[in-house]
Amino acid sequence: MNADRYQPKIAKQDLVHGAYYEGRCRNATVARWNAERECFVHWRTKFGQRFTEEIRHPEDDQHYDVFVVERVLDNPTEEIPFR
Repeated sequence: MNADRYQPKIAKQDLVHGAYYEGRCRNATVARWNAERECFVHWRTKFGQRFTEEIRHPEDDQHYDVFVVERVLDNPTEEIPFR
């Protein structure tokens, strides 16, 4: 497995609460940072149901899917609410 693939371009300490980011994980390319819970939130659709799901930054998890941050998204097309 290629470790560089999981290296974020933005460190966790540089993320801004409530900001939207482009990146990649198994189920999303856009996510919103929740600094209070120290995780990203993204929209997910599964079996016809749409809901928000939390996912960790690569600095916090080495075994499960993580959101690899690429860049800030200044104009998101829709809101991703925090739970």
